[in-house]
Amino acid sequence: MRSRPGKLRRLTALVTSAVLYAALLSPVSPAVAEAPPPARLCAAQTATLLAFKARVAAHNAKPHHFLLPRQAAAYSAYNAEAARLRAEQPGIVARLRACIDAMLVLADGKPNSPAVPTPTKRAEKRIADALNKLPAGWRPPPPPARGKNWEVPAPLQPLYLALRSHNPREMGAAALQGRLPPVPGSRDPAYPPSSGMTIGGLTPDHINPLAQVIQMPGFTELTPRNMFLMAHAPINLQWMSYKANLSKSSRSVLGMSDVSPAWKALQVQLEDRTRRRLQDIIDKLLKSQG
Repeated sequence: MRSRPGKLRRLTALVTSAVLYAALLSPVSPAVAEAPPPARLCAAQTATLLAFKARVAAHNAKPHHFLLPRQAAAYSAYNAEAARLRAEQPGIVARLRACIDAMLVLADGKPNSPAVPTPTKRAEKRIADALNKLPAGWRPPPPPARGKNWEVPAPLQPLYLALRSHNPREMGAAALQGRLPPVPGSRDPAYPPSSGMTIGGLTPDHINPLAQVIQMPGFTELTPRNMFLMAHAPINLQWMSYKANLSKSSRSVLGMSDVSPAWKALQVQLEDRTRRRLQDIIDKLLKSQG
C-alpha cells in the first residue's frame, strides 16, 4: 500500500535557501546593520554552507512517495538522510555566524578604517611551515610584568617572523581607531604640552604588541589564514609618532617614561579593551573552524 500521509517524511524541517540566507544575514552583532558580512573573509564557511544547500536541494528533489511495505528500505533511507542533514545544519550555521561576528569586530568598521588584508598563498604557507616547527603541546610562558617587554620564546620565533613581515603595513591616510593620521608638526599627544614635543613622523602601532597577541590563549590553534588576519587586525592598530613608538617598543605604555599621564591612562584603557576584544575574536574564530 502507499504510505499514509502521517508516515510520509519530506525534509520540511530544513529551511529553504532564501530563508536560510535571511537567517544568516540577520544581525549577529550591532555592526551587521551598518556593514554587510565580510564574505571574502569567511570564504571557507560560506563554501561549506553552499555545498550543504546543494545537498539539501538534492535530497528534496528525490522521489518522496513510498509504497509500504515494499519500499520500506527506501523510505527509511530517505528519512535517515533527512535526519543527518537536520543534525548537520546547526553546526554549519553556527560556524559561519561565529566567523562573521569575529570578522566584523576584527575589521573595526569605523569610517575610513582600512580593509582587512588577506594572505597570499605564499604568506599562508610560510605561516603554516612556521607553525609546524612548534613542538606538539607547546604552551607560552607566563606573561611579563605589566610594562615590561614581551619576549618571543625561541619555539615561537619562526611564527613571529612569518607574521611580523610587512606588519604593520602601509596605511596611507586610513583612519585607525576612528581617527585620521595627525598632521606632522602638530603637538604629540603622547607627551605633556609643556614638553613642546611635536610629531616628526607617524607610524601605525600595534596597541597590543604582536609578540603578545601570538601568545594569547588559543592563538596557535588558529588556522594560518586566521593567524594572519589576527596579526593584521585593524582593531589592534592606532596612529603614533615615531618617537613614542620607539619608546613603547613591545610592551604596555605603562613602561614608558616622560609621557603625558592623561595620555598614558587612556592608552592603558585602550590596551585592556582591545585585548579583551582580541581574545573574544580568537575564541569566535576557533568556533568557526569547527
